Amino acid sequence: MKIMIVDDEELIRNHLAHLTEWDEIGCQITGVAANGVEALKRIPADKPDLIITDIRMPLMNGIQLAEQIKVRFPHIRFLFLTAYSDFQYAQHAVKLGAADFILKPIQNAELLHAVELIVQGEERISREDRLKQEQVIQAMLSPVAVPDKYEVALEQRLEDREIIVICVVIDNADVLAEAGEVYSWVALREAVTQIVHYNPYSYWDYTDSKGVYLILFKPHGDLWDMRVDSMKMAGEMLERCKDSFPFAVSICISKVKSSIVYLDQAWKEIKDCLDYRMLLGKGSIISNDALPHLVKGNINGAENQLNELTVMLRKGEKEKVPSYLLSISREMMGKGLTKTNIHTFALQVVQKVETLLLEYNLRIPEEIQLHTRKTILSFDILFDLMIFLEQWVEEAADRIIAIRQNHSVNGLVKEICAYIRSKSAEDMTLERLADDFHMNHSYLSRLIKKETGHNFRDLLWSYRIEDAKRMLLETRLKANEIAYEVGFKDPAHFSLLFKKHVGLSPMNYREQIKP
Repeated sequence: MKIMIVDDEELIRNHLAHLTEWDEIGCQITGVAANGVEALKRIPADKPDLIITDIRMPLMNGIQLAEQIKVRFPHIRFLFLTAYSDFQYAQHAVKLGAADFILKPIQNAELLHAVELIVQGEERISREDRLKQEQVIQAMLSPVAVPDKYEVALEQRLEDREIIVICVVIDNADVLAEAGEVYSWVALREAVTQIVHYNPYSYWDYTDSKGVYLILFKPHGDLWDMRVDSMKMAGEMLERCKDSFPFAVSICISKVKSSIVYLDQAWKEIKDCLDYRMLLGKGSIISNDALPHLVKGNINGAENQLNELTVMLRKGEKEKVPSYLLSISREMMGKGLTKTNIHTFALQVVQKVETLLLEYNLRIPEEIQLHTRKTILSFDILFDLMIFLEQWVEEAADRIIAIRQNHSVNGLVKEICAYIRSKSAEDMTLERLADDFHMNHSYLSRLIKKETGHNFRDLLWSYRIEDAKRMLLETRLKANEIAYEVGFKDPAHFSLLFKKHVGLSPMNYREQIKP
């Protein structure tokens, strides 16, 4: 596909024109222009199939350009670059048949993906139609009486069209967001709707904070089995997402409904599937038709189980924590507990352990307590929640063990620092240090930083620099030889760190300090 870029900002124009990814999606830039007038002059020579144009430009803006194109070159399609403030123009552009809109500031990936869809002949649904669809969906999900909903369905001629709802969700989406992982509901929506395009079903899509919902309408005739077809599409969607995204998704499917009037029931069935995902794990396909009954109960003898954990930690039996939590998770799966019940028990574990830590005068700051609880409630998958809980309880066990061994935190850190000092010339790592002290490396890292004001790496380097200073004064070794002797693998790195710590290069230090 041949493309022309039209934008009055030269920097943006040149940036878009020189994106290296155009070839990869079967496109080439045949021309650029600074406004609509210049673009119209260049079209006969450049022969673009698609024009990517800004809306606000001097002489002739993007809307005026599109109007001229529609009359003079009706085969040319156009895609608008727009700001929120240009919405009134965007409404006009819809009527002109714009292929798509990309909001400024422009994200390269979003623009390229939009153009790729145009190349494939897949136009996005018009904004006006999407707005109407969302209004109908909101009406169906509202608590109004069924007759009122029937009137809305009747207006859309959907009162007797069977539907089924497919919901695609990102597993542990809140946990990913907290960790700084980037994901896009828009990209996910585009990936899964591509699968529906290859099937005879018309559909509406709807995105909220939980996931991407696809409302599939049964085709006319008796040839289609919505249950079977939806499972087949869900399988294809799952494979597409595995190939396209670095995160896992799960897919939930409602029962078949006789009309969109009963969409709220389908939404409830999707929620039940999402709850059951907690037990099944990442990358699951859950059909409400096959959903077992979920138990709104608790762990048998929950208080006794929590007391057992307390006794275990008091004895310093950290090695028993994994098997303890494994038995709990097996009971949860065996009983089919709900997501809420599972989260509740995990929070009770945290509360119990925090109370125990207070007995040893080990107080967790309030902000960390709140963050721990927020993280627990973010987990959608039992297996991942138990991994987090296991690490958290083991860190607490490490702290209790240190106290039980008659080490104050300060005394323990002094011992750790002395150990690092004695081993500084060796290939010392935080992981090795944690193994040597039988501690969790993440907890050890935070402990060193809190008590010394330095992270492990800087502390190790400072000890090596001190040894180097001594050797520069007491030996005749060269600087690079001393670097290897004190534990550095790169003499250049050693010289840079030495000057940063001491203010002099190694050889200048020897010359100025040595008598």
